[in-house]
Amino acid sequence: MPLLAHCGLSIFGLVALYAVPPVSGRMLLVPMTEQSRTGLASLAIMHGARLVSAGPWAGSLLVEGERERLAAPLLHAGVIAISARAGGCGESV
Repeated sequence: MPLLAHCGLSIFGLVALYAVPPVSGRMLLVPMTEQSRTGLASLAIMHGARLVSAGPWAGSLLVEGERERLAAPLLHAGVIAISARAGGCGESV
């Protein structure tokens, strides 16, 4: 049982580290509701993000920006920022 718990925690930790958006750089913005999808691009731009392309999932966007500037406004709007590598969004920067 301890080995199973250790392996589970290790896998969870690796997934969490892989999905955390970078401090600065490319990240994938994933809207959680239809309402958050409608104003996503303007919200991201308003908080300093540069649009790169559409993301791999409906309504998602690949942007370049700073996590600190984007995190709070995006969470309030119902949008999750994840690492661009986690979404299969091309090469990491």
